[in-house]
Amino acid sequence: MFELFLIFLVVLAVLYWQTAMRAKETAVNAATKECQRCDVQLLDQTVQQIKLSMSRDQRRQWRVWREYEFDYTDNGETRYRGSVTLLGRRVLRVALETFNPVIH
Repeated sequence: MFELFLIFLVVLAVLYWQTAMRAKETAVNAATKECQRCDVQLLDQTVQQIKLSMSRDQRRQWRVWREYEFDYTDNGETRYRGSVTLLGRRVLRVALETFNPVIH
């Protein structure tokens, strides 16, 4: 019985890891497209997850809410912060500090 439980935990961990990697890839692609659109340079390896929670989508179904931050530059010297918000597999928002700031 313990072996079955251990196998279940390993399978669950692998599934979580796969969905987390797909979500990060989606966030990197969204950040790359927004940086290209705004003519700035996304700094490689700076996309990192900062928040993970659950939220409901428009159809009232539970989805994983992920927020990512990344760095970009417009001149090669100054670093700015951007963010990507995902709900499930959908990109909700991409914000760049100097172009479309989010005001809370």
